[in-house]
Amino acid sequence: MIRGLIRAFQRSIAAKLALTLVGFVAVCLLVASVYLNRALERLALESVEARLTTAARLLHDEARDLIQNRATPRTVYAFTLRAAGQSDLRVTVIGADGTVLGDSRVPPAELRRVENHAERPEVRAALAGRVGHGLRTSVTVGAPLFYAAVPVRDGDRVVGVLRMAVPLSVVTSSHAELHQVLLLGGLVALLAALGIAMFVAGRLTRPVVEMESVARRMSEGDFAVHAPVRSPDEIGVLGRALNGLAARLREKVRDLEEEQAKARAILESMVEGVVAVDGHDHIVVMNEGARTIFALGAARAEGKSFLEVIRNVDLYRIFRESRVGTPAAVVGRQLRLSTPVERVLEVHAAPLRLAGDEVGAVMVLHDVTELRRLEQVRTEFVANVSHELRTPLTAIHGYLETLLGGALEEPEHARKFLEIAFRHTERLGRLVSDLTDLSNIELGKVSLRLEATPLDEVVDSVLTMIRPRAAGGEVALSVDLPADLPPVRADRDRLAQILINLVDNGVKYTPAGGRVAVSARRVGPALVEVGVTDTGVGIPPADLPRVTERFYRVDRARSRELGGTGLGLAIVKHLVLAHGGELAIESQPGRGTVVRFSLPAARPLG
Repeated sequence: MIRGLIRAFQRSIAAKLALTLVGFVAVCLLVASVYLNRALERLALESVEARLTTAARLLHDEARDLIQNRATPRTVYAFTLRAAGQSDLRVTVIGADGTVLGDSRVPPAELRRVENHAERPEVRAALAGRVGHGLRTSVTVGAPLFYAAVPVRDGDRVVGVLRMAVPLSVVTSSHAELHQVLLLGGLVALLAALGIAMFVAGRLTRPVVEMESVARRMSEGDFAVHAPVRSPDEIGVLGRALNGLAARLREKVRDLEEEQAKARAILESMVEGVVAVDGHDHIVVMNEGARTIFALGAARAEGKSFLEVIRNVDLYRIFRESRVGTPAAVVGRQLRLSTPVERVLEVHAAPLRLAGDEVGAVMVLHDVTELRRLEQVRTEFVANVSHELRTPLTAIHGYLETLLGGALEEPEHARKFLEIAFRHTERLGRLVSDLTDLSNIELGKVSLRLEATPLDEVVDSVLTMIRPRAAGGEVALSVDLPADLPPVRADRDRLAQILINLVDNGVKYTPAGGRVAVSARRVGPALVEVGVTDTGVGIPPADLPRVTERFYRVDRARSRELGGTGLGLAIVKHLVLAHGGELAIESQPGRGTVVRFSLPAARPLG
């Protein structure tokens, strides 16, 4: 019968393949079991050694203090017991000469019978400054132990050894169960090997089909696909290579998306407008600054024609001109746009090299409207100052020249001319004083002495000062201040300056029979609002937004006739702002003007 079975195996390729596979699997399992057994033992010992070494290093400083302070055996014993805890851990403190100073398994009374440990391999290594370990049967406790010893250092000097040990049974306790698992796995593998020959072709071709499916999905842009890796053979290597390729492609796509997001964030945060077009004049990039300049809102302009989105021929010409230049050439222009709102733009454009030989263009738009307006204001200010200075200087020069030409010999004319020259010098003095005040306020050079200031006292002093002039112009002055009005937190002199300018303006521009009233009221818990109302000529609506500008006058002839410098309201505005308040002006031509300003109360209002 046995010979029949042998002949059957010899005639059957399937049987030969099955026997070969079973034998190969058996040999492989045997080798693997031996290797795994040794490797697991080695890993277990290394793991235990690392754990013991870590525990010893955590206890290093305390052990060093015990050795240096020559602690009593009972103290050292208590330390070892505490370090060992409730586990099977054995802790030993050894002196630099090998003497055992304390052991968690040896009471202090029996410590004398413990022999010197200087020749123990792990102790010898630790005394030499290295981490030592060993595996042997302990003479002291009579059981196989695994040891790990670390040097106890004081600076660069080794003053002792701290040794940790665990029973070998702790390391090998799981080996029997692991051997059973390996045996059971080996039997299962042998049984499975019997069927491998029947399905080898299918199992070889199935992974190849799966790899083909993965490659096709990757070619379609699905980089999240994952190829199954079931074995370390060539098919497994192919699967890992495909997975690595997909991972790298995902990283590249993610990096490109991050870079695109960064570039988009930078462009969108720029104040300047940026517009880029391709070689066919289609917009490829337009940031929020450009959309704001051209009032495009949230509409996306990418992909549309430049002239379809931005209907400006001058900008289009700059694009066309920059495209034909060298890469380093930048075309710069200043343009004035009339739509959607009037703006002045500084435009810089340069060629943009795209894929292939396509050449586009990128344009940076800087809105300099406000800068040009400030330059115009500066020019007007210089012109106004020059005019305001030239008028009195010309009059003074003319009258002095007349006096020097012989008018001094005519006393009645000489005095009149001197009085006129004197008035013009006063006007010059007021102008220079107001300019100095305004400049100091704007530059923050005026330090306010903020204190609790009774508003009624300041108003009374201001009206007392202006009342003679008001009486001469037949203008009535009145005050309406609540009795419970709290003091304001203000600089008394600067507050008086504000009220003097406002009340004096009201008196100047109020005809005979008119009235100027000063009032105040509470606004919220921490503000007081002061108002100066007149029944004068009023201010036209077109002039109202500009009356606080320097040298701006509604009626220039009347202002100069009344001796104004055109700086009063500008000074008032800056002083109110310096106090932390706000200024508001309401007026109707022919019906009068109301100027209101707020000041912080000196204490919260109940």
